[in-house]
Amino acid sequence: MIIANRKNDVLRAASLLLLLLLSVLPAWACAICAPGDGRGTLSQALRQADTVVLASPVAGGAGLAVRQLIKGAPPQGLIRLPASEPRPLPVEPTALSQLLYHQGSAGWQSAGPLDASRADWLRQLLALPPVTDGSAPDWDRRLAFFVMDLESPEPLVAQAAYEEIAVAPYGEMRRLRGRLRAAWLLDWLDTPRLAARRPLYALLLGVSGEPERAPALQQRLARLRQPADAAVLSAMLAAWLELQGESGVAWLEQHYLQAPGRQEWEYQAALLALSVHGNDGQRVSRARVVKAYGDFVRQDTPLAGWVASDLGNWGRWEFDQRYAALLRSGRPQSFASRYAMVFYLMRNPKPQARALLDALRAEGAL
Repeated sequence: MIIANRKNDVLRAASLLLLLLLSVLPAWACAICAPGDGRGTLSQALRQADTVVLASPVAGGAGLAVRQLIKGAPPQGLIRLPASEPRPLPVEPTALSQLLYHQGSAGWQSAGPLDASRADWLRQLLALPPVTDGSAPDWDRRLAFFVMDLESPEPLVAQAAYEEIAVAPYGEMRRLRGRLRAAWLLDWLDTPRLAARRPLYALLLGVSGEPERAPALQQRLARLRQPADAAVLSAMLAAWLELQGESGVAWLEQHYLQAPGRQEWEYQAALLALSVHGNDGQRVSRARVVKAYGDFVRQDTPLAGWVASDLGNWGRWEFDQRYAALLRSGRPQSFASRYAMVFYLMRNPKPQARALLDALRAEGAL
């Protein structure tokens, strides 16, 4: 019993954490494929480094010799990596080099293998303005720089391209229309080793702007049946809405939000897809998303509060009576849903909402 209670506590805390993260997500980040702030990418590591070089092992394993200086002051003599760092393969200096960087007192570290011909690519990468919440980088230039390197045969380059496009705001990803090939994206979606990148590639399939790809997208949607598929499902549903526009919302409601037998993770994925489009407001209007949310809230569902954060962020306070009625009814609500409804009423600027909260407290409904 103690173990079960602890498990329930963990699940409740995880649900609440997810709710809070979604409510404070930076406006520039896409909630589906970039829930963080873009830290930890290759470009971040390069900027934080004092010195960046391309180097290769010398004969006898005495160390690594610098072949290209990318940033900072050149090191004196050979470079020796800490014992914990993997040893680079002894290859020809002109064929394959190791990207290394020095970060404060941490010493030299390996960021991975890179072809020597990529030296100028690294310099251009460093010259791009950083992506931060407080700045407005040139997204067109930035995305054009990375898009052709998606799934490059060089793993480090492919990883950088994936990371940098994934942190772009959803609306900015539309700049890639005309530069993407849906056939490539469908192939990558079906490649097992790229499973971690599927949410981004699903989003980009919608951005590619080829409505004739909708049947292929539907086929892949039907295969997603496990909770581990939640992020991909959300991305594919967002892509569906991108391809279909507002007419696609009714299909999503019919097959997910109003379909009997759907699991919580499927509801969550569908609502997140709507949230991304509601926050963006270009392909699907916010008003249409609010209508879908309203229909969901009026269902007999223990998840009605999951949309409360968006409704509050958008200043849609007309759901106060419905949420108060659900809290008063005693009908079961998930922990995160109940918390979100109460928080919605607390944020609501209408005097009526304050009165509802006072009444709910007096009745012991909170």
